[in-house]
Amino acid sequence: MTASLPDLPGTALERCAAGRLRDAYPVGEHDVEVRVLDESLEPDRLTALLTAVVEAVQAADPACRKVVFAAAEGDLGRVASAEQAGFRYVVDVDLPGTSLSLLVAEPAWVTRIDDDTDAITARSPNP
Repeated sequence: MTASLPDLPGTALERCAAGRLRDAYPVGEHDVEVRVLDESLEPDRLTALLTAVVEAVQAADPACRKVVFAAAEGDLGRVASAEQAGFRYVVDVDLPGTSLSLLVAEPAWVTRIDDDTDAITARSPNP
């Protein structure tokens, strides 16, 4: 069972597995897409809004591995604003009628690298 999503003014949040991105990449059950309703939001305000969204989603659903923001392909301003909010560019995707650049924000537990080489070797099928 997935946690309910927060209600944040100026945004629409949707589980990727149930939304328009469900076939665009290998979505996880807890992945969330954030759509910013005001396309003309100034870059600093967009960055602040995306930062707040990531914090709220991760607090509401600690199992969420990816908060996804989709910018129109080639919209470098919105991509830069998302990157300032901690998102990283992942891939461009084609959806019916549009091409999008997907950026993700992931919690530290997802991106942490295990540097214990002995433990890694012990888990390897071919030590």
